[in-house]
Amino acid sequence: MNQNFMPLFPHANQLDLGVDYINQHISELDRSIPDAAYSYELAIEYLAENRFNANNFKSIRGELNVLFNWTWLVCGMSIAEIDRIALRKFIDFCNQPPAHLIARTSYPFFITEAKTTLLQANPKWQPFVHRGLGKYIRKTSTLKAQLSLLSSFFLFLNDVEYHDKNPAAILLRRLNVNNTHVADPEVGEKALSSLQWRSVWDVVNELADKQPEKHQRSRLLFALLYLLYPRVSEIAARPGFTPLMSSFFKHRSGNWVFKIPHSKGGKSRIILCPDELLQCLKDYRRYLGLSDLQQPDEKIPLFVRHKAGTHGRDTGVLNAQLGIEAIRNIVREIFDLTASKLTSDEPHAAGELRQFSVHSLRHTGISTSIAAGTPLQVVMKNAGHADLSTLSIYISADLQQQVTATVSRDL
Repeated sequence: MNQNFMPLFPHANQLDLGVDYINQHISELDRSIPDAAYSYELAIEYLAENRFNANNFKSIRGELNVLFNWTWLVCGMSIAEIDRIALRKFIDFCNQPPAHLIARTSYPFFITEAKTTLLQANPKWQPFVHRGLGKYIRKTSTLKAQLSLLSSFFLFLNDVEYHDKNPAAILLRRLNVNNTHVADPEVGEKALSSLQWRSVWDVVNELADKQPEKHQRSRLLFALLYLLYPRVSEIAARPGFTPLMSSFFKHRSGNWVFKIPHSKGGKSRIILCPDELLQCLKDYRRYLGLSDLQQPDEKIPLFVRHKAGTHGRDTGVLNAQLGIEAIRNIVREIFDLTASKLTSDEPHAAGELRQFSVHSLRHTGISTSIAAGTPLQVVMKNAGHADLSTLSIYISADLQQQVTATVSRDL
């Protein structure tokens, strides 16, 4: 059957209204899959119960969208027919999706038709995203999260007496990473080598000097990610939070620090700023026409847009804080440019760099900080981890780190 997936579930505020093209599609499917419309109504009801938690709603909607598309379009069967074996095939499909269902970056489900203001499926949207150039591989944590979300949905279907099993819960209990095509926890998230980091930093500085209107911001971003190793969600706009220039402030000790309020785990933290980072901050602020260092009452976003947004948060606003996806795209652009320069002399390093993510800079910062002899308690606090055992994933046995016991933390 047709395997071109489409967005099936509307925004939270439109669940009760529906979307015309989706309603028509479901009506057509109901002719060949007798309970398609009913199972869809149940999914809408389940989403409605989760509509007031934006992050949960988005995650659930994404998983249900892939499940319903696969069940109906690939298998031509009812949601009620999904058992452990069928769901196992679904997981295998998600672990190795067809290339035409993979996008290089994430796009919103819908676009608004200018003349009618009606929602239409975004032609750029695809259900899977792979920002690297290597093979598409999912981490075990991603698979577990997917099965956990689907398990909750099947529990709901049990409650309304539509389904009498919970195949997702069964697979979650029996999950064995040895028979799934998912990544080892370290694959795709390891640190950049010294060569890769130096090459990336050289490219960032070269771009900042040649194209300051675009890349003064990039230089501060990379310096911040490497030297303070925040999570990308901690320096990007998200519901209820916009990082500002005033996140940098002079502590009563006389030192400049960077504050991250209530992040993962609900804890806030302040991190001492190295001189190199403060210099990058001053350069960026000078370019923006601001004073070298910010005043306590400043409300200026930390990383401002260069172009006004065309959809979603802060549409039409120029001086708005970058979101997670925009930051990922900046890092991806720099990684790809650096990889192109490394290809002829260092093809393996270039190939690796094309598969790294923005999280790799956090991993690099933590790993090199540990290798440079920074006390583990300090690294743990700066990274926002709850205990020292978490740092074990950053302590690499990489040959280069064995040869170079101490790594400089200078930019």
